[in-house]
Amino acid sequence: MTGIEKIAAEIEESGRAMAAEALASARREAEEYAAAQAARGEAERLAAGQETDARCASIAERAASGAALRLRRAVLAEKQRLLSETLEAARQAALALPDGEYFALLLRMAKRYALPKKGEIAFSARDLARLPQDFAAKLGAAAKEAGGSLAIRMEPCAIDGGFVLIYGGMEENCSFSALFDANREDFLDAAKAVLFEEG
Repeated sequence: MTGIEKIAAEIEESGRAMAAEALASARREAEEYAAAQAARGEAERLAAGQETDARCASIAERAASGAALRLRRAVLAEKQRLLSETLEAARQAALALPDGEYFALLLRMAKRYALPKKGEIAFSARDLARLPQDFAAKLGAAAKEAGGSLAIRMEPCAIDGGFVLIYGGMEENCSFSALFDANREDFLDAAKAVLFEEG
């Protein structure tokens, strides 16, 4: 082998070694890059999984909170319905009292609401037709206790039951509907306390 051939062989051998070393280095870099990308991908996958879990938990929490609110509203609406029905049943029960009890109730009401003035008392057509014979005298005595007097107006008024007191141009509606409406909140509060005690 001549000197030139030797030099060429050495150069070729050196080139091969350099190529092998460059190839090995490139493989190492590719493996390191692939490992780094795999680790980065795994970290992103874990982060995405945690974010998805957090979103799902938040959605579930909001759904549960919304369902609980709807349930509370439904329960409240049902309680209000039951209370209103109970109140209406009480009004109807007062209207349906036997005559003796009914007019005794009206006398108690007259004692409570009568003013110490001269006035009139008006009833529904139904009540005028069934007034007990001694009711006018008892009513006069009740009004006298209050310091006034009451005459029964023979014209019926458009009420369900109870009466309307008339003093001059002023009227005080003591019909059952008016009294139940005026005292509705107090009745409902009392009924709630009894029917829906918490604890």
